[in-house]
Amino acid sequence: MKSKEIEVHILGKNFNFNVPENIKTEDFLEIVDFVENKFRKIKREAGDLDSFRMGLLVSINITEEFFRLKKENEKLRAVLTNIDRMIAPVDPAKQSSISFSS
Repeated sequence: MKSKEIEVHILGKNFNFNVPENIKTEDFLEIVDFVENKFRKIKREAGDLDSFRMGLLVSINITEEFFRLKKENEKLRAVLTNIDRMIAPVDPAKQSSISFSS
């Protein structure tokens, strides 16, 4: 798969990443910004940590958020499935017939 090189500035350091061409540069930069913001937040909350612990905390924090959102998504899918069932057309063969006679 072809890739493109993207240079980013994270926490005062420059990094070059080889990113698959099917990933938009803007999307990748948004991800980098998200990760950098997590680093900054944890640094504010936890103080000075060595880079390994900092990376570990950021990874755990992002993973926790991912799993929380995944569970929320599953709940919403279940709600949508129930809504789809409620609004689905009724099978004419299963309908009870009501006739109005004059």
